Amino acid sequence: LLIGSVVPRPIAFVSTCNRKGEVNLAPFSYFNVVCTDPPTLLFCPNVRGSDGVKKDTLVNIEETGEFVINIVTEAIAPQMNQTAAEYPPGVNEFEKAGNGGKLF
Repeated sequence: LLIGSVVPRPIAFVSTCNRKGEVNLAPFSYFNVVCTDPPTLLFCPNVRGSDGVKKDTLVNIEETGEFVINIVTEAIAPQMNQTAAEYPPGVNEFEKAGNGGKLF
């Protein structure tokens, strides 16, 4: 099931939350299954290209140790594109994606 879900090369839609309860949603094209036993997924949060500061996704994961990986489907590709912008910390990308903060 895991291998069949990550074919051919989907985009990971990673949602996180910081200690204040602020949510973040970001797409990652560097995403894949790297092991089946134990089941392991890999995505690569990094720094922003504009200023070299850690992306909110990475900061939130370092703070809480938690994240959720969703798969972008064609139906939500326009919303995913809205979340790919470099927003400042604290901006709710769920809201930026439209639909009143609801993607699905």
